[in-house]
Amino acid sequence: MREISGARQRGFLLAALLGALALLFPSRPDARELYRHGSTYADLGATFKNLFLGNRYYEIPFVEDRTQAADFLRGRIMLALGASEMFALEVHYQQWAFVNPPQTPLALAGFLAVTDSGSLYRYTALSWEIENTDDFLWVQEFDRLAATVSLGKLDVTFGRQAITWGTGRFWQPTDLFSPFGPLQVDREFKAGNDAVRVVFSPGDFTEAEFVWAFGKDADPDRSAGVGKWKTLFKNYDISVLGGWVQTDIVGGGDFAGDLGGTGIGIHGEFLFNHVKDRSDCVDWLVGMDYRFPGKGPYLLGEYYYHGAGATNRQDLNRLLLDNKIFSRGTLLLGRHNLGLGASYEILPILTGIFNVLVNLTDPSAILNPVLEYSIADNAVATAGCTIPLGEAPTFVLSPGGMGMTDVRLNSEYGTYPFTFFIELRFYI
Repeated sequence: MREISGARQRGFLLAALLGALALLFPSRPDARELYRHGSTYADLGATFKNLFLGNRYYEIPFVEDRTQAADFLRGRIMLALGASEMFALEVHYQQWAFVNPPQTPLALAGFLAVTDSGSLYRYTALSWEIENTDDFLWVQEFDRLAATVSLGKLDVTFGRQAITWGTGRFWQPTDLFSPFGPLQVDREFKAGNDAVRVVFSPGDFTEAEFVWAFGKDADPDRSAGVGKWKTLFKNYDISVLGGWVQTDIVGGGDFAGDLGGTGIGIHGEFLFNHVKDRSDCVDWLVGMDYRFPGKGPYLLGEYYYHGAGATNRQDLNRLLLDNKIFSRGTLLLGRHNLGLGASYEILPILTGIFNVLVNLTDPSAILNPVLEYSIADNAVATAGCTIPLGEAPTFVLSPGGMGMTDVRLNSEYGTYPFTFFIELRFYI
């Protein structure tokens, strides 16, 4: 750790120590409730998380040490206020720190912080750096800051909020607002988006929703305005949507339900993209899942057709240089994608998870085995790794030094390093 000021280093270490000591104390069921009288309430919650990462790289000219370790600490305080049944306020304040961050962006896949850089739609930054050196970054920010006004069947939410659309598990093409990536380890909190959200619920199973999400400085080319209608039809949740996302016009929908009386769940998504100054493209996804009776395993499979994805190695390199692939918040290069998952309760406090992602064109894959252990009612430990299968990229040195044009991809998932991680989560 380089040149961290003494006062700030002591503050950071004290915060980490207090979080670790908190693990020794059991949580109380009423710890979140500060005040409640009728429909007026004040609830307070907190989380503390520590994620250790170990990366093993292939040969990279600008990375001297192929084996690297990093530590990612996060503390979040959550406040929820309500006055009568008409007004609610949600505030999430967090601090996070990265010790020795990985040197390549792909090494962060699945471990990205919930920050201004991790959200597609933020009108202005509500984050401040406490310390920033070559191998230490400490940041504080507001990830939620939203007020909701309820008028009968109409809810209007304004401010920084989480918006979740889509039915997919690994991929969500219709989740247009900062979706999780398929390798995301911690999916507890999505990055908040600065938006106005209007939801009208005319019936118990029907609602109409409109979201206007503000990009930086409310630039229309960075903003989105999308409407969605959702209802229940013959035991299937069905949605249709349409609108404007940055410079694209989009339309599509999703569905989810049970396949007859078999107990097999089926879900899918469809999205048409009318892309400005480019060829239009279509994304669609279909998936099935099944949980065996009793304590049997849970199985999941998904196929995702990514219309803008690559069908050969040359396209892989072209897409990597194309900023368009980052416009929806996830990095995905292949056109034909398969996701397989399984989980099994080994013990009441121990669950095993095994996921596989495959680019069917390369072909390449990534294996993701995980063990999740419940330490106590308020503490969980997770350990796992990501194992890439595929040809590693080729690096070409240029007189001007390394740059994106000096990397030649030979497969998608072969570009990722081997990563081992341990995460400890504690809730108050």
